[in-house]
Amino acid sequence: MGLKFYVSEAQSRSIQASQLSNQANQAINSLQSSIQLFLSAPLSSKAYDSAKSYFMVAYTPLCQSAIMTGEALESAHKKFLSEYQGTVSGIDTDEDLILEEINQFEQLKQRLDHQMSTAKTPRPDLERRYINACESIDKRREKLEKFHAYDGQSASFFSDYEASQQEFNAGLAQVKECKAWNPASGTFDLGRLNMSWAKPINDRWKAREKALESKRAAEIKAAKELLNGYDVMRLKNGNGYEYMILKGSKYLNPKDFPELYAAINTCGDSLPANRFIEMTVKKGIVDPSIAIPGLGGLGNIKNVVKGIGTAILSAGVLTALNNAPSISFSDANTDEVEIEIPKDVQRKIKKLSPEQKKALDNALDKLSKGDKTGLHDHALSGNRKGERAFDIKGKGTGNNRGGIRGTYETDGKGKIRLKDVIRGHKY
Repeated sequence: MGLKFYVSEAQSRSIQASQLSNQANQAINSLQSSIQLFLSAPLSSKAYDSAKSYFMVAYTPLCQSAIMTGEALESAHKKFLSEYQGTVSGIDTDEDLILEEINQFEQLKQRLDHQMSTAKTPRPDLERRYINACESIDKRREKLEKFHAYDGQSASFFSDYEASQQEFNAGLAQVKECKAWNPASGTFDLGRLNMSWAKPINDRWKAREKALESKRAAEIKAAKELLNGYDVMRLKNGNGYEYMILKGSKYLNPKDFPELYAAINTCGDSLPANRFIEMTVKKGIVDPSIAIPGLGGLGNIKNVVKGIGTAILSAGVLTALNNAPSISFSDANTDEVEIEIPKDVQRKIKKLSPEQKKALDNALDKLSKGDKTGLHDHALSGNRKGERAFDIKGKGTGNNRGGIRGTYETDGKGKIRLKDVIRGHKY
C-alpha cells in the first residue's frame, strides 16, 4: 500500500493539538497561581519552609516543561501540514492512485506511438497527445518524489516534542512519587531528589525566551517601518495609551486601516518621543460639539478618544491638527454636567484674551460641577426668561475692566447650553 495524505485529517489534528496546548496552558497557569499563593503565604516553620523550597525547585521547571511540551506538539502539527502544502500539494495525495494514473498514461503513450508509426501521413494531433501524456507522467512522478522526500522528513518535525515529552516525564516521575518527602523529619528534603532532569528544561526555557525576544524585536522593527510616513498622536488612557494615526492632516480610521493600528499597538510603547505627538489630559471646558478639521468622519471630539470624557481642544494639539481650534481634555466624571458650546459662541471665545479664556474655562468647569461660588450666577428676566447669567471680574480700572458675562440655559436633563459670551461686561 502506498503513502497517503489527507489534508482535512491533518487540519483536524492540528486544531486538536492547539486546543490541547491551550488547555494545558490554562491548567499550568492555574497551578502556578496556586503555587505562588502558597509561596507568598505568611507561613513559617521548618515544614512550611521546606515545602516552599520544594515547590520552587521542583515544580517551576516541571510547569515550564509542560508549557513547552504543549507548544512543541502544536508547532509540530502545524509544520506537518504547512510543509506538505508548501512542498507537495494543497490537496490530498494518494500514491496508489497516482501510480495507477501513471500506468494509464503509459498505456496511452504506447497506443499513440503505434498509431503514429502506422500512419501514412504525419499526425500532429497524435504527437501533441503523446507529448501531453509524457508531461502528465513527469508531473506525477515529480509529485511522488516530493511526497516521498516529505515523508522522509516529517518524522523530524516531532523531534522537539518528543524530547520535551521525555524531559517532562523524567521530572514528573521524581515529583509524583514524592521522593523528596522525608516522613522521619516531616519535611521535604531536596537532597533526596535527582534534579538532573531539570537542566535540559532550564536550557530549553532560556532558548525559548531568547527566541521570543528576537521574534518580538523583529515584529517591533517591522511595525515601525510600516508606520514610516504617518503621523502618530498618543493619549494616555488609564494604565495604557490610545493612538490616532494621520496622513498629513487626514485622520485614518482603524476600520479602514487595521494593519496600521495593529502596527502601532505592537510598537507604540517603544516609539521614541520625537515619533509621536503627546496629547495630555487636563481639566478644561466641556465641549462635546467641536469637530476637528481634517479628521474626516470623526465628527465630535468625544469620538476621538472614547472613555476619556468630554472637553475642548488645548493649544498643544492645534498645530498638529492643521490649525484646528484649541482643545483640552477633561477627565470623565459622572457627577459633571455636560456643557454644549454652539459654533457662534465658539467664535466669540476665540477672540478672548488668554486671561479671559482661562477665567471662562475655570467658570465653566465650576458650572459643570454645580459650583456657582464667585460667579454672581443669577436668572435673567424679560424676553430672556429661563436663561441665567454668570459674571467674571476683569482686571484694570474704570467701568470696563475686561469682565465677561456668560449666558446659558439648561434642559430638562440638566445639560447646560452656553448661549452667549459678552466681552467688556460692566461688573
